[in-house]
Amino acid sequence: MIFSWEQSLSWLVLTAVLVVIVFAKKNHEVAAFSGIMLLGLIHVAPTGVVFSGFANPALFTVIFMMLISRGIVESGILTGLGKSIARKAGTPDRQVLAVGLVTGALSSFMNNVGAIGIILPTARRMAARAGMDKGDIALPLAQASIIGGSMTLIGTASNILVSTFRYQAFGKPFNMFDFTIHGLFIFASALCWWIIGMRRMRAKMIPRNLEEHDEPGISEPLPRDKKKTVIVLSFFLPAIIFTAVGLVHPAIAFGWVVLGFLFTSLLEPEQIYRGVQLNIIIFIASMLGMAAILQDTGSLSAVLKYIIPVAQGLHPFLLIVAVVVITGFFANILDNSVAVVLMAPTVIGLYRSGMLEMNPDALLMAVAAGASLAVVLPTHQAAIVAMHELGFSKNKFIFQGLRIFMTAVLAASLAIYAVWT
Repeated sequence: MIFSWEQSLSWLVLTAVLVVIVFAKKNHEVAAFSGIMLLGLIHVAPTGVVFSGFANPALFTVIFMMLISRGIVESGILTGLGKSIARKAGTPDRQVLAVGLVTGALSSFMNNVGAIGIILPTARRMAARAGMDKGDIALPLAQASIIGGSMTLIGTASNILVSTFRYQAFGKPFNMFDFTIHGLFIFASALCWWIIGMRRMRAKMIPRNLEEHDEPGISEPLPRDKKKTVIVLSFFLPAIIFTAVGLVHPAIAFGWVVLGFLFTSLLEPEQIYRGVQLNIIIFIASMLGMAAILQDTGSLSAVLKYIIPVAQGLHPFLLIVAVVVITGFFANILDNSVAVVLMAPTVIGLYRSGMLEMNPDALLMAVAAGASLAVVLPTHQAAIVAMHELGFSKNKFIFQGLRIFMTAVLAASLAIYAVWT
């Protein structure tokens, strides 16, 4: 018998959940939660394992980063940033590139949707003044917010999850900037394609004289509050430093940042409760529970028996490329968090088989890189926001995303191979 009944049911339920995620436009959290509840009902795994995802440190790190992003916006610390970009960047095409760079940098330290929200008003004005299609600026804006998160531990939920799987397997999480090198290579790959795209747009631009109040539908950003700015910097910067050097686990460090925001009234309790996107939290926790069930039932080990011989035959660099590509495929078709939940335990299992003479961190970094490349299909939250607010062609997003994906896979794999093997 290839699989036990528990293993067969685990894979069957997971497959059903993934099918729902692919074809359903919303309520992914309902499908994922229903999956673990069903497996718990039929006693495939103990109750503690079924709900283990809700006690995972990664989940709390994601929650805290949502709230920290809200606190950053509330403080108005970044108000005026867009105007400064427009003033210093010069020509419209340089402004677009500058917007991409700044959005990527912001996304490295805050929620990517929050980063887009800060830059959107300026992006609209830039497009109107340059006489360009707003979609032309929305495309690099969306891609920058997605890819920018690849550069730090807290930039995206997928990096937080990769670090947590390392912590569970080897007793130590990744540090804040362990992801930075391959993240910079990914971002540079995207930047090259944005530059090429901007050159093609110059001929279509018809500059206009536009005053701030002439562009309708632009919400005014919150004014900068010096007291709130000091509070944000006083709590957030030390947390980044302590996390970067590995003194404090991210969930603890950023949990104290949120408490600091609460004690100083930067955020009120009502804002804390509203600031947590419950659907995302339930979805991530449920998928983490699904991963725990696969491990507890031996379902993953049963499949690894067939994967190990293939992996053994690959050169380490090619294995890294394969992991990045497969994870990137799942990130685009399913979700970047789901991609990590599927791939991180798999590569840890490959390493523990003893059949691969390779640093497991290289494989985990390959998972992180692939999960950050959800730029081919416009299904990522950040892409949806940019598409709704500014609009862009889905086909254009796909073609541009494919070019970035192929270039970034090679660039990230080279960086990971050089640093982590």
